[in-house]
Amino acid sequence: MYIVVFAWLLYLGPAILLCRKVAEKTTVKMGWAFASGLIGLPIAVVVIGGVIEAQGAAG
Repeated sequence: MYIVVFAWLLYLGPAILLCRKVAEKTTVKMGWAFASGLIGLPIAVVVIGGVIEAQGAAG
């Protein structure tokens, strides 16, 4: 679990900086669009994978 959290923090730092840079160069809405894609989608994939794994372990 610690490895996952460490990897996630290594991913989040550059992703947040990229989103801020995009927002500064274009519009704030575009920055939020990048943030939802770069940060929201991986969270959704991990949560969905965890649910599927938990169902497999329970059944």
